[in-house]
Amino acid sequence: MSTMLANLQEWYRDRRAKLDLFDETLVDRQANPLFLLGPMLYYFWIVTVVSGVVLMFWYEPTPTGAYNSILRIQHDIPFGWLWRGMHKYAADGLIITIILRIYRMYFLGEYKKPGELSWIWAFAGLVLAMISGITGYLLIWNQRAFWAAKTVLTVPVFFDELTAKIPVIGEQFQVGSMIAYLFLGGPAVGAATLTRFYALHFGISLVLLIVAEVFFFRTRRRRLNMSLFPVLLFTAMLVVTSYVLPAELGRRADPNRTPLPILSDWYFLALYQYVKYTPPLWAGLGPGLLIGFGMLVPFLDRGKGRRPLERPFFFVVGLLALVYFLVFTALIMFNIAVIEREPPLVLLTTILVLSGALVWEVRYRRRQAQAPPAPPPRPARAEAHT
Repeated sequence: MSTMLANLQEWYRDRRAKLDLFDETLVDRQANPLFLLGPMLYYFWIVTVVSGVVLMFWYEPTPTGAYNSILRIQHDIPFGWLWRGMHKYAADGLIITIILRIYRMYFLGEYKKPGELSWIWAFAGLVLAMISGITGYLLIWNQRAFWAAKTVLTVPVFFDELTAKIPVIGEQFQVGSMIAYLFLGGPAVGAATLTRFYALHFGISLVLLIVAEVFFFRTRRRRLNMSLFPVLLFTAMLVVTSYVLPAELGRRADPNRTPLPILSDWYFLALYQYVKYTPPLWAGLGPGLLIGFGMLVPFLDRGKGRRPLERPFFFVVGLLALVYFLVFTALIMFNIAVIEREPPLVLLTTILVLSGALVWEVRYRRRQAQAPPAPPPRPARAEAHT
């Protein structure tokens, strides 16, 4: 046990020394725009936090006052529309850059030794950012946000179908219902839900900001590896977008009137379509399995190659996840899916593609094992002395 603990501590120290939260050690590679994603992530995050703190001065986290306070910020507070817009679009930019950075790290094999810890933090950051997004989304207290939050909170209840089959535990504990009740604060979305979401929305950003600042204080690394020009450019983009496309207000939340369709923010739309396609049990298990796979990828991919075609199975899995994300999002946005016909096709496609990827991986590994070893480098010829 002591040896295992010592090895684990050594592994953690080695990876912590190579940890990159915002690509701060990759300055030499920033001629490639893909390696500006880390600094962009930090920039959008700071803008989101600062604008959120400003909005807190006028926001009222109650069912009766939330929507009115948003109206007041948007129309009565000087530059309130700008703070709302920058908060909304910087948060969108934050999610986009996290997703793009994760795909960059995935397809370039940056999660391999010694980048495991950087990958885990990046993937956990995406999960926390999406939780922060859905909790902040409800704070508007309009129809779309209210019903979207209600729909998302039905997903954990699907776990009850699984736990019900477990002796003793299933009979006494309804795990999904407990999770939903913890977030709801009651049997339905209401004042307690708004309070919890407000606390989570603020608390996630606060805790992560403290962790990041402690990290930078101890490592003495530069926080924002970007020149002034991109910072000014992104700021101008946020201001112009906030003016041209003001942050959504919508109608005040009405628990007695269900809007159709019920849609959340863009990064949850694929999850909505997935829930429609799958039975209740898999609708609850799927997101958890996806998160688990993402966190464990560095330990599941044991190959030495970093290029995509040197990791056939994991390359195909990443590509399939990207395609499904885009296709599911488009299907639910344009409401063109046929629920009775398409789920078996999606399942069959997934099985065939993953089976083909697995065969490709096995054959590639076999060829690698049978390949003759590379000849040792020839020693440099000594120069003749005169």
